[in-house]
Amino acid sequence: MKKKILLSLTAIFLLGVFVYVSAGYYVAYSILKIDHTCGWHENSKPNTWDTAIDANEYTNLTRQRLRLNFPSKDYHLEEWQNVYFSSREKDIKINGWLFNYYKDAPVVIVIHGIFPNGKCKPESNLIASLLIKQGINVMTIDLRNYGQSDIVSDYEDLGLKSYQDILGAFDYLKHMGFKSNKIGLHGISLGAVPAIFAAYEEPEIKAIWADSSLAEFNMVLKDEIGRYGLSIEFGPVVSFFGKRLSGVDPSDLNPVKKLSDHQHYFFTHGDKDERMFVRHYEYFKNYAEQNNIKASFWLAEDSYHVDGMFKYPDIYGEKMHKFFKENLK
Repeated sequence: MKKKILLSLTAIFLLGVFVYVSAGYYVAYSILKIDHTCGWHENSKPNTWDTAIDANEYTNLTRQRLRLNFPSKDYHLEEWQNVYFSSREKDIKINGWLFNYYKDAPVVIVIHGIFPNGKCKPESNLIASLLIKQGINVMTIDLRNYGQSDIVSDYEDLGLKSYQDILGAFDYLKHMGFKSNKIGLHGISLGAVPAIFAAYEEPEIKAIWADSSLAEFNMVLKDEIGRYGLSIEFGPVVSFFGKRLSGVDPSDLNPVKKLSDHQHYFFTHGDKDERMFVRHYEYFKNYAEQNNIKASFWLAEDSYHVDGMFKYPDIYGEKMHKFFKENLK
């Protein structure tokens, strides 16, 4: 009888371990496995992109209507250069679109978010248009494993490697004749993470705009695990498989710790963001205030994830103009 009980308990234990490990792998795989395409916007260009293309993919009706009704054509750009350059991690080629409209004006590198994504998405194209209208040059890029840049992995590195691609863009623009003190960064969602990391590694970069960024690893880990109906107790196994799949340690994903007191930051977030909860924005704000970080903040009202630029394009553009003109000179 005791032997049967022991065998039953052992079987239950092993089943529990199997479920725990399998669930951890599934979550890590689902978060990190990259769709290398740009989704519905795969063939979009600066003069053809349209937010209505994938509007029906949004289950939130407010977000759906925002994209269906957004006047994308008003923000099309007709002139750009298709360029290739090397990441600072050599032997990796990065593709970008350079909008070099104004002599002696600043230039901002725009970095897209997580898959399916790339410079072809409406977010990057709209930011480029808003900046050009404000007299600021732009380069939008595909990070490694996205779009027309080199594919070196099937798993997202969370910015812990791809920040080198941004530094490659910085080096390329310097080679093109742009002064280092006139090159800024704009990161969208997860793209804000490598932007912050790149600026931390390159002190010549003085101005970084972060739209809807995550702030700290444990916060985002809890958020992501919760989307799968799991508790934070699954964190260690998700992190374990995340490290094995991506080749980086996810626990290093702490952009808030990379903020520097000799650079300038602008953080914006939607107050109704359901993808990257507003507590990340609040964490950045509290940290900046406590550590004398030069940072400005704008919480876009009645806005969801990265929706501020579509809901308030004129205000968004004016704020970017003020921030980059003041800090890129």
